[in-house]
Amino acid sequence: MTDDRRLKILNDAGGFNAQNGIMLTAWDDGFGAVRVDITPHHVNPMRLVHGGLYTAMLDVALAMTGSYRPAPDPLIPGLTLSLTTQFLAAATLDDGYLIAEARRTGGGKSVFFADGTVRAPSGRIIAAASGVFKPGRPLQ
Repeated sequence: MTDDRRLKILNDAGGFNAQNGIMLTAWDDGFGAVRVDITPHHVNPMRLVHGGLYTAMLDVALAMTGSYRPAPDPLIPGLTLSLTTQFLAAATLDDGYLIAEARRTGGGKSVFFADGTVRAPSGRIIAAASGVFKPGRPLQ
């Protein structure tokens, strides 16, 4: 598994993930996981967690699965080429937090495939996704 220092660097980087409360919790070759502590900012007018949050969580977790590099190489997420999401249940503030976990399912060096789910603490599946990604590259 990715060491906590490297995940902390990514989680402290700011940007979209930070604005939406998406925290990387695990990253290894073929696996990625994120967590979001649900706040009132995540709900829609019906007081349900917005589906866009589930999609963002899945996008991040799935893209992570095919671009892991061991230290000292930088950890750079994959780039999304296609993402298909199914919304299966609703989450509310009462759920407290959500976890997305994803696994690489195939591909090669230039393109990879991944599947994942968002779950409530009870284990209830909230959303699922599959996608096509390409490994990221270090910024130059």
